[in-house]
Amino acid sequence: MRKKWLAVALAMTMVVGMMTGCGGNDAGNNTTDDGNKTPETKVETLADGGGKVLNIWVWNTEFKDRFEKYYPGYDKKTQTIGDVKVNFIQNTNEGGVYQNKLDAALKDQAKAAADDKIDIFLCEMDYVNKYTGTDMAVDIKSLGITDDDMAQMYQYTKQAATDASGTLRAVSWQGCPGGFVYRRSYAKDIFGTDDPEKIQEQVSDWDKFEAAAATIKEKTNGKITMLSGYDDALRVFSNNVDSKFVSDDKKLQIDPSVEKWIDKTKEWTDKGYNKGTSLWKDDWTAGMGKDGNVFAYFMPAWGINFSMGDGSGSKKDKDGNFTGGGSYGDWALCAGPQAFNWGGSFICGAAGTDNAKLVADVMKKLCCDKDIMYNISKDTQDFVNNKEANAKLEADNVTSPFLGGQSLVKALSAAADQIDCSNVSPYDQMCLENLMKAMKDYYSGKKTKEQAIESWKDATIKSYPALSK
Repeated sequence: MRKKWLAVALAMTMVVGMMTGCGGNDAGNNTTDDGNKTPETKVETLADGGGKVLNIWVWNTEFKDRFEKYYPGYDKKTQTIGDVKVNFIQNTNEGGVYQNKLDAALKDQAKAAADDKIDIFLCEMDYVNKYTGTDMAVDIKSLGITDDDMAQMYQYTKQAATDASGTLRAVSWQGCPGGFVYRRSYAKDIFGTDDPEKIQEQVSDWDKFEAAAATIKEKTNGKITMLSGYDDALRVFSNNVDSKFVSDDKKLQIDPSVEKWIDKTKEWTDKGYNKGTSLWKDDWTAGMGKDGNVFAYFMPAWGINFSMGDGSGSKKDKDGNFTGGGSYGDWALCAGPQAFNWGGSFICGAAGTDNAKLVADVMKKLCCDKDIMYNISKDTQDFVNNKEANAKLEADNVTSPFLGGQSLVKALSAAADQIDCSNVSPYDQMCLENLMKAMKDYYSGKKTKEQAIESWKDATIKSYPALSK
C-alpha cells in the first residue's frame, strides 16, 4: 500500500472537488436479487507494520469514550493496548477545521515518522464519502473484515461508506435514525395523553404537525412552542431529498425538500411555533430544562443521549451516568412526520497505517461484536449498528430512563430500515452549516428568501472554491 502513496497524495489536492455520492445501488450488500448469498471477493490482507503508537483522529470525545470503556485490553491508566500507546488527536468539527487538518495530515502521511502516522480517523455522515471515495481510507476487507462480520449492520451505513466501485472503506458502531422527542407532562396537559402512539397520531404528517403546533400555542397562550428554533426540523427535510446539494457539474442547488424546510420554517416562525433560537446555542438548549417551554425536538439517539440528557438539568457523573433531576424522564419518543437520519460516526483505517491488525481488531470489536454493541447501547442509550444486538435489547426490555421507561430501540428501529443516504455528498457539512446561518436573516426579516439563498451560495463557495452558482 505504501507504494500507492504518491497517487494518494496527488488525489488529496483534488479530494474536496470529488463527487462520489453514497452509491445509489446495492454496494455493500452481499446478496443477489433472489436473496442468495454472493461469493465474497478475495482481497489481499494488509501487512501489519508493528507500529508502537496507535494514532486516532477525532473531533470530539464520543469515540474516545466508547473506546476507553468497551475496547477489550485497553489500559486507561497507561493509555496502552499491550505495548502500543494509544494517542487521540482532537480538532473541532465546526467550520470544517477537523477536515482541513485531517486533509493536511493525510497528504503528509507517506513522509510522517512511524509514531506520527495516522492509523484511524473518524468521519461524519456529512462528509464520509469525501474520504471513502478515495483510497485514503483502506478497503475494509484488506483488514480481514468479512461480509459475515458485517451481516448485522444496517444497509444504509454500508451504502454511505462504499465507493463507486463497490469497495467499503469505513464502518460504524452506531446508527442514527431520528424521531420526535416530546415532553410528557406538556403532552398530557395539552393533548390529554403522553402515549407515543397517540402523540404520533397528532404529528404523523406535516399538516397534522402544524395543526398540533397551533393547538399547543392556543392552549398555552403562546408560552410553549412546538419547536425551539429555526434549525430544528432541517435534518428531517434534508434527509428526504431527491438530489444532492451539488450537481454533477459542481453547481450549488436547493432540493425541493430543503426549500420546503425554508418555507415552512418561515411560516412557523411568523406564526409563533418556535422561539427563534439557533441550533446548539444556550437558549436552544434551555428549552430542554425543567422550566423549558419547548414541546419537542427532532433528535437522533445520540442527540437524546448527548444533548438532551445534559440539557435536561440532570447531573452526570464521570462515567456519563445521569441522576434524576430537571426534566430528565419527562420525555417520550415517536416517529414524527418523516423517517430521517442525522449524523453517524464512521471509523476509517488510514492508508499507510503501520497498525493494520490493531485497526482491524478495533473495528471488529466495536462495530461487529454484538455483545459489546449490546452493552454500549444498554449503558449509553446509543443506537447501535447491529440488528441482532438491537433485537436482544428489545427482547430484554432495556429501556431509557430519560424517555420515562420507553424502549429507544423499539421506537427507532423501523426508521433505521427506511433510511436512504444515496443523496449525501462530500460537501454536506458546510452546505448545511452555511444554510442555517444564511436563512436566519430571512426568518428574522432582514433579507428576502432570494437574498438569503445567494448569501448561502457565496459562503459555501468560499468553503468549497471548486463549486459555482
